[in-house]
Amino acid sequence: MNQGVRFTRDQNRKNLASWLLTTPALLWLLIFFLIPYLIVIIYSFLTPDIYDVNFEFSLDAYRQALGADYLKTFFLSFRLAVLTTLLCVLLGFPVAYYIARAKDKLKNTLLVFIIIPFWTNLIIRIFSWRIFLAYNGVLNDILIKAGVIGAPLEIMRTDLAVILVMVYVYLPYMILPLYSVLEKLDFTLLQAAMDLGANELKAFFRITLPLAAEGIFAGSLLVFIPALGAYLIPQLVGNQKSLYLGQVITYKIKNIPRNWPMASALSLILLFGVAVLLLLLFALYKRSKARRRV
Repeated sequence: MNQGVRFTRDQNRKNLASWLLTTPALLWLLIFFLIPYLIVIIYSFLTPDIYDVNFEFSLDAYRQALGADYLKTFFLSFRLAVLTTLLCVLLGFPVAYYIARAKDKLKNTLLVFIIIPFWTNLIIRIFSWRIFLAYNGVLNDILIKAGVIGAPLEIMRTDLAVILVMVYVYLPYMILPLYSVLEKLDFTLLQAAMDLGANELKAFFRITLPLAAEGIFAGSLLVFIPALGAYLIPQLVGNQKSLYLGQVITYKIKNIPRNWPMASALSLILLFGVAVLLLLLFALYKRSKARRRV
């Protein structure tokens, strides 16, 4: 009986310690995450004014947000996020695989090169791309001097420029999770598979790729979610013909007449869509993982 009471007291102390340790983080999330989202939810059901909002209940913001014009914006943003994620996977996987198999000294050097872009401000990096891709920029000068083209190409202010800069910015977010998974991979499994008759391609798809699924999933989330609501890159290197969701939300907030209910509705629809998509992807991932165990 005494042991049971002692065990209960110890368990209560552990629970109390856990709550005390997590309370600061919970308060932080409550104040800076939950409360702002409650304000956004409330604003989405109000009516717009020229500079502010009228506290009159309305569903007009959601009706407009789900209209044909804004559905095109959602499609463009979704396409941009998917293309960015796919290109980051295709480019990041070989890099992460090479780093994972490199010697320790070379591995550390390559990881430093991957992290170096984070040492520079994002706006400076984007403006560097503007100089590189400009009509009279570095890229066109190189191509003209090499005899590849006869006249400068219009690369800036195109969807191609947006995708190039998006991949450049978010590629490290794909490489690092992939590296963390591939670095723990037992590469002797590949040798064993090839000893049993599998070629390199088959060994890759049957062993390496399934074991790297967690890194691909984590990296895809880190790339896809911010790419879906990107504002700065499309604004600085894109054009006004292809407006992405982040740009539209920003325009609704800062331009006069302001439409804060519309901006709030678009943000919440984006949040809900991402949440549903993540739940579906997580369910598919868990199901595939369970099948592999069987």
